[in-house]
This record gives sequence, structure tokens and C-alpha cells, in this order.
Amino acid sequence: MDTATATATPAAPPAPRGVIRRLQSRPGRQDPFPLFEEIRNAGPVVSLGPHALLVTGYTECLQILTHRIWHVPDHMWRAARGLHSDGPSAQILNTLPRLNPPLHGRLRRMQSGPFTPAALERLRPAVRSLVRVHLDRLDTELTQHGQADFIDTVARALPVAVMCDILGMPTEDRALIARYSLETAALTEPFATPAQTEAADAAAVEFHAYVMALLDERARNPGTDLMSQCLSHERSGTGQVSREELAAHIVFLAGAGVETTSSLFATAVQAFENHPGQALWLAAHPEAVHQAIEELTRWDPSVQNAVRVPTQDTTLAGTPVPAGTLVHAFIAAANRDPSHFEDPHILDFQRPPQRSLAFGAGTHYCLGAPLARLNAAEFLPELLRRFPTLRTAGPATRAPGINLRTFLTLPVTRRPNGTL
Repeated sequence: MDTATATATPAAPPAPRGVIRRLQSRPGRQDPFPLFEEIRNAGPVVSLGPHALLVTGYTECLQILTHRIWHVPDHMWRAARGLHSDGPSAQILNTLPRLNPPLHGRLRRMQSGPFTPAALERLRPAVRSLVRVHLDRLDTELTQHGQADFIDTVARALPVAVMCDILGMPTEDRALIARYSLETAALTEPFATPAQTEAADAAAVEFHAYVMALLDERARNPGTDLMSQCLSHERSGTGQVSREELAAHIVFLAGAGVETTSSLFATAVQAFENHPGQALWLAAHPEAVHQAIEELTRWDPSVQNAVRVPTQDTTLAGTPVPAGTLVHAFIAAANRDPSHFEDPHILDFQRPPQRSLAFGAGTHYCLGAPLARLNAAEFLPELLRRFPTLRTAGPATRAPGINLRTFLTLPVTRRPNGTL
């Protein structure tokens, strides 16, 4: 036997037939986890055509997210391959998730102020107040109509209100911000259709113009909000970034902060209904809310997929990965890897702490993770206390895509006391 042939690393097996199409179907969006298991059963690393890979293993996904040779597919990478990089939203796309060091680190430090522990503690009373306001609205809707859309009333509206408070956006524009955050979400999707991309482009241009106008106003009348703080970094001979770039990063912060937290809240409502024992345990142990948040985000994370490319030839699980290969690290699958998590498909708020990849890892670890945790820590115990019999009144609807678990609607009702 030829020695070189005997020791050659094996090529990745093919992905299950039509798996991306099935992940984007309505059943796949509702419950992608059987499909993730189908991919895992085919191999920890599988090929999606000649130049792309799907990865489901925890160890491999952690390697992709943390090792320095793995970069995000930035503007240069995309332009070199003729991918969507010059549309109206190109500047919005050149924000933290699509930047590599050293620019990524410089911009991340510029935006980190509101997400430090001290800043978040100062924000906590405002978040607590906004939680009560939005749950009051939910109570009113349920009392008057017997049913409410949990997404429109609470899940998207609450994180929009918090982000507007941080950024200094007008209260009267919250509905507009909610629309923009939803309509631009398709820009993060690797398999968006041309029509979806065109619609997201248009919304991104509108959102960017809106933020530019706010920045111009803050330049004339600065305050203590994040937009006013960011203006101090504006390029003026010795500065770092232009006002247009600042606007793009604020668009990203607003959109990302809203949709991921909205998904977490809606996922929690479904989880409480389908796992009543866990809901009862958490209601009796509100002090355990932080470990419950970690388990919820492990079990069904708001961000399911992270896309990376290696800057040099490497291997994953013994499979060769040439430099420049597009690799989809399926975070949601890694968080249910049975080699890392015992009984991974079971939701267990008493699960011993283990590091999940729900908020990413490494250089691109989610900047807003502390804020998402703060929002959830204030929201979930109050939801359980005030609405112990909240139930869904029909199936949720979700936006197309495999990156974000975006909810469009989630009808809810309140069952009479004493019923399950």
C-alpha cells in the first residue's frame, strides 16, 4: 500500500441532501435541531459544495471561534469572490461582526462603554422600570382582547426601549427602530434571496440616514448617551472613524441588540409552556435566574450560526480545510453536542454550569451579552410572577434564515387559574 495514500487526511463527507433548504423551510425554522442532528450523524465536519463546510461539534466550533487563524469573511474576502459587498448596505455590513483585527478591536473598545459592569448596574433601575411598563401593556392587551402578540407587545418592544435609552434615540421613534431592526436582519443571513437582500438594503439605507440625522443633532447638542460619546471618536485629523462609520455601527448595535434579546424572550415563553416543571422551579427559585438564562441560551440560542474562513490551511476533526474555505460553525448544534453536554436536548435549569457558545467566543464574543443577560434577569422572574398561566395561542411565525432565530409573531393568551 502506498504510504502517502494510507496517511492522507480524509475529505469531508457531503452534507445531507437539501439540508440548507430544509433548515430554511417553515418546519426547519420552527425546530432545526433534528436537522442539526442529521448533519452531526453525517460527520462532525461535512462539505456543502466544493468550497464550504458545515461544522456541528462543540470542540471544532470552539476552535473556529477562538483560534487566531480564523477570520470573519470581511469586505475584502467577499469582494474578491464577487459576493454581495457593494450594495447600499455595504457600509452597514462593515461593522463589528464583519471586521477583523486590528480595526475590530479599536471599534469594539470605542463601543464598549455602556456594556461594562458599572454602566449596566447604573442601567438596571431603568430596565426594571421598562419591564414593568411593558408587562403592564401585556396585561392590558390580555384583559381587553383575551389575546396578544407577545413579540409586538413585549419581546421586541422592550429591548427596543432599552436600546433607545442607551443610544439616546427619541422615545417616540421606538416603533420605527423596531421596524428597522427587523427589516435589516436579513443582512446577516448567508442564504438570503436577492429579494430579501434588496429589501434589507433599502431598510438599512433608511436606518443609516435616520441615525446620521440624530448624530448631526447630537453634534450640535451633545448629551450623555452613547451617540454623543461616540462623536468624540469622529475623525477630525487625529480621530479614528468618520460620522458615516459611526452611524453604521450604531445601526448594527440597535439591530443586533433588539433581535437577539427578542428571540430570547419569546423562546423563554415557549420553553416555560412546554417544560412546566422548569417554569415552576424557576418561579420558586428566582435567585437562580442567571443559571436559567445560561441554560435557555444553550438549549436554543438566538444566534445559531457563525461564519468564518481560515487564513491558512488547517484541519478540523482530521479534515483538511484549505485557506479561504467558508465554514459555517453551527453554534446551536454545538450547544447540543452529546460529547460535551450530558442529555443535551433536555432543558434543565439546574444543569451544572458549562461553557456554551450561545454568545460566541474569542475576539467576536458578543459585545452586548452582558446587556442581554441583564434584560433577561430583570424580565424572566417578573414574567413568571405576573403571568404564571401565560400560554401560546397558536404557532409562532419566524423570519427566513439560519443565522438568527427571529420571531415575527407569537400569539399568547392567559388561561384560567387552576388549568394547565
